[in-house]
Amino acid sequence: MGIADSEAIDQAAGNFDYPAGAMRLVRQRRMGNEVSVKGLDTGDNSRSRILEAAALLLKTKGLSRTKLSDIAERAGMLAPSLYHHFGSKNQLVEEVLLEGIYRNTKHIMARVEVLGPGASGVERLRAAIIAHVSFLLNGDDFSAAFGKVFSDLPDDVRARLLAAYSAFDNSWRDLLEAVQKEGCAQPGIHPATTRKFLIAMLDSCPEWYRPGKLNVQQIATQAADLFIKGFTKNSP
Repeated sequence: MGIADSEAIDQAAGNFDYPAGAMRLVRQRRMGNEVSVKGLDTGDNSRSRILEAAALLLKTKGLSRTKLSDIAERAGMLAPSLYHHFGSKNQLVEEVLLEGIYRNTKHIMARVEVLGPGASGVERLRAAIIAHVSFLLNGDDFSAAFGKVFSDLPDDVRARLLAAYSAFDNSWRDLLEAVQKEGCAQPGIHPATTRKFLIAMLDSCPEWYRPGKLNVQQIATQAADLFIKGFTKNSP
């Protein structure tokens, strides 16, 4: 599989019994619709407001401290109204995190594919690292919520999210393998271990990042430089 796309996420999710709302997200994307949270509603934007409020609160407060009443208040509605759109807190959280996976994967894919077919494996890998760090640090609530709450989720929810996340993970596998196939990687490096180290390093950025001397683009470029200089033989 090449860079992960929405169809790959749908296929990864297909073995699990997703909540109806989450599956609607996946089905609409597979059909080629440019779906965002803001595009989910056909009438009022209640569902969008709930998801956006939940993403922000999950990012800032974590899973246990995010109450449905807080989400409802931020969305400008009464708590019982949430159950018109979501059957439970877990279902709401799951849909928020699926949206985070989709947004992040799509952002990285776009930044890599714009390089065109003539780009080298190293150039594509560099673009992906910079895109991922920049996306995480520029304040997308949905993606940040994933890293904040994933480990606290029930096992069944985590299993379904991991199925969708596998498409994102595989996109990094393909990027690293392309560098190796071009003969540019250091010999003896284990690809799966390398991928896990890379993703863990990049995903940790929102935990420690604070605005300071370096801007987001500089931090993202530095992350790419550090990894690529260690992974490749003759890094640019």
